[in-house]
Amino acid sequence: MALDVGTVRIGVAASDPTQTISTPLRSLTRKNPFLKIREICSDRDVVLILIGMPYLPSGKSGTQAQITAEFINDLKISTEIPIRTIDERMSTIEAKKRLKEAGHKNTSRTKNKGIIDSAAAAVLLDEYISSL
Repeated sequence: MALDVGTVRIGVAASDPTQTISTPLRSLTRKNPFLKIREICSDRDVVLILIGMPYLPSGKSGTQAQITAEFINDLKISTEIPIRTIDERMSTIEAKKRLKEAGHKNTSRTKNKGIIDSAAAAVLLDEYISSL
């Protein structure tokens, strides 16, 4: 499973059992998401949680990376499933491109942000699966 952790929402994606295809699931609010994350993990037999780390273009950690690191620490308390991070730079751009190719219109609108977050999580998961 992959998570794209933002300040307002968390995009969620999961792979099939053969780790071949990733699918955007939904987005969660940042307010107390850990129960929902555990439920998704249980329902889908998740063996690894992949979290996008929002590094700055320079590759250094900024404020959002620190916020994500704090989220990871809180999630580690909530689950025993291993957690790994992956560089998420450019994942949202790729997600918008994929959504546009799939026929979604106007991915920049606020109401589509949850869809974009989950699509970005799927991009991260695809990158990870490709690296295996």
